[in-house]
This record gives sequence, structure tokens and C-alpha cells, in this order.
Amino acid sequence: MFLSKYVLRQYIIVLAVNLTGVGVGMTVAWPSPMLIKLMKEDTQLSRKVSEDEATWIVSCGCLLPIVFSHFISWISNKLGRKTTLLLISLLKACIYMVQIFATELWMLYAIRVISGILDTGILCNLLAYSAEIASKEIRGALVTIQQMSLATGMLIIFTVGPYATYLVVNVVFECITLLIVVPLIFIPESPCSLLGRGLKDEALQTLIYLRGSETKAKEEINEYTVSCEQNKHTISYRDKVFIKALAIVVLLSIGIQSIGYLTVTMYLQIILDTTGTSVSTEVMSVVFGVLQLLAGLFAAVVTDRAGRKPILSITLVGLSIGMSGLGLFFYVKDSGTEITGIMNYLPLISVVMIVICFNAGPGSLINVVSSELLDSPVRSFGMSTSITCGLLVAFLNLKYFTLVADMIGSAAVFWMFAGVSLVYMMFILICVPETK
Repeated sequence: MFLSKYVLRQYIIVLAVNLTGVGVGMTVAWPSPMLIKLMKEDTQLSRKVSEDEATWIVSCGCLLPIVFSHFISWISNKLGRKTTLLLISLLKACIYMVQIFATELWMLYAIRVISGILDTGILCNLLAYSAEIASKEIRGALVTIQQMSLATGMLIIFTVGPYATYLVVNVVFECITLLIVVPLIFIPESPCSLLGRGLKDEALQTLIYLRGSETKAKEEINEYTVSCEQNKHTISYRDKVFIKALAIVVLLSIGIQSIGYLTVTMYLQIILDTTGTSVSTEVMSVVFGVLQLLAGLFAAVVTDRAGRKPILSITLVGLSIGMSGLGLFFYVKDSGTEITGIMNYLPLISVVMIVICFNAGPGSLINVVSSELLDSPVRSFGMSTSITCGLLVAFLNLKYFTLVADMIGSAAVFWMFAGVSLVYMMFILICVPETK
């Protein structure tokens, strides 16, 4: 079946805005190949970094966004989602230009902190923009494109990072960040953002352009107006429905940061080097990136055909099995047993399962569920709140992963991630409504 030109138009616009997600994915994956270079090789920095400093490079980008996320939400409501995304992308291009010439560790810390704030702004606005541009029938598929864009950015870093020099990787990063800015100039503003600022005529024209029907456009505007009236007092915490939805979204955000995928991503090459298997860590990094992209594509295809909860439940069980496999490998390795035969490939098999299950399930669908649980008038506030809580958990995971692994063993850490995945699955089955 052929897509109508209006549906195709929505896809093109969402794909264009999701290029900003490519930049976020590159920021997330950057430490994986770069930490090895910064700790073991001579780079343009004045000295090599220690293991403790490496943990700060990975985690410091999660700190200040906790403070600034609601400020970014306020800016978005004042300027509009498109304008905010455009300004943030321009600022990111400036920041990564500085990274090319950075020679001191404190400069790298500052760049990671500022880029963390900007990336938080992108994620908040990108999710809301995609949900507000899309028709209800294809919203699930369009929102899952965000995970594909993140996976594309990670794939670029995982492919280039292990083989190129520190300087070349940063130059590539800057060039792509500059290219991302261009399509943002030509996309329309979110109709909900226009309505929120009282620009009803402009919102109507945008919706007619996207839906191809003035009747449908007026119906959506009326729905938004009714929703605004119903939600006038929700952010004062007097609406039980909003409080329940916000609580679920916050717990979903905390859960997705607690299952260990971000930790595995940022410390990927260090984890793979630690395994000491005969499988090339550079090849595994590229495989990791490709599988992320394919799994995200799978989610985009099936999310509007199957329920959210069944997909999330199955993939979280698979994620738990993958984490358990990594735990088993490190348990055998730490016990002094020689690694031979199939055990050489257990880390690869486990990582493949983790990547596929996360990106086909929670990585793609948690954002969909969150956006569908929150009405447009409170979506920006709700997403900012959930991201703030998730960032706090992400910081603790990233900063203290290596410390905890040294204290109780890597096997125990990965088994903890496996257990949390199962608890997360039970929470989704029992407490989260099916939003399809």
C-alpha cells in the first residue's frame, strides 16, 4: 500500500528533525573509543587521563542537565520547538569546534557538561515535536525514529572511532553537527507549539499542510483546546490523572537508565578489552552499532501493529538473558578458569542479544509510551521531569560502574542489571497501560 503524500510529508519532516538525534547518539558513543585513546595513547591533550578522570568524562554530562531541563522546557514553550532545536544545534556546532582544539582536561569536562545540557534539550523537544507532528495512526512509528537516529550516530562513532585518530574523530563530529543544522531551517514549527503561543491561524495552516484536510486540522485544534482547558491546573499537582501519568513516565525513565544499557554503550570498548577474548573489540563495536540501527528499524515497522507491552516484555526478558550471559562470562574469567571454546564468544553473543533487545524494545518504545501517556499541553513538562530523574540515575550508573565492579566483581554488576530488567518488565506488565 502506497503512503499518501501527507503521510509521506510527515515522515520526511520527522526524519529531518531526527537528524539532531544523530548528534546525540554520537555524543553518547564518543567515550567508548575515545577513552581508550585518552588513557593509553598520546593525544592533543597535555597528558593521559586516569581511570577516575575517565569516569568523570563519561558521567559529567548527566549532572547539570538535571538542573537545566525545566529551563529548556520553558524556553521551548516561549520560542517553539523548531526554533529551540535550531538554536541548540548551532550551539552544539560551536562547542564541538572548541573540542577540536581542546588541549586540557578541564576543557573536555566543560564540553561534555555543556553538550549534556544541549542534548537533553534536543531529546525533550525532539520527542515532543515528533509526537505533535504525527497523525495518531502513525505516531508510534514516527516516534521510534528517534532511537534509529541515535543508533545512526553511535554507528558513526563505533565505525570511525577505533580506526581514526583522536583529532580526526572530533573533526568528523563537527562536520556532521554542522550538516544537521541545515534541514532544521526548512521544517515547519510544531502546531501544538504554535497553539500554545496563541498562533491559531499559523497552527491551522500547518495542520492542513500535514493532514491534507481543513476538517481534520480543525478537529485537532479543538482537541488541543479542550485538553488545555482540562489541564489548566494539572501542573499544580491537583489532577490525579496527570499525577498518575507523570509517576509512570518518571518510573519508566528511571527504569530505562537502571537496566545498564547506557553503561554498556559508553564503556563498550573497555568492557570488551577486559574480556580478553580472541574476538576483535573494533569489529564488535561496529557490529554493536549496526545491530542498534537494524533493531530500531524493526521497532519502527512493528510498533503500530503490535501492542507496546508485549514487545517490551519479550525484549526485557531477552535483555536480562544477555546481561546474565555477560555476568556468567566474567564469573568464569574471574574464577581463574581458562577461557576456551564457546566461552570466547559468549561476550559477543550476550552483547548482540542486549543490543537487539534494547533497541527493538525499551530503547524505541519507552519514548512512545511516555509521549502517549501525556497530553500535549503538559508533555514538555512531563518529559523534562522524567528526563531529569533518569539523568540522575544515569550519572550514578556511569560514575560508579567501574568502582562497584571492582568492589563486588563485574559478574555481580551484570547480574544486577539482569535482575533490574526483570523487575522493570513486571512494572510495565502490572502498572503501565497499553497505549496503542
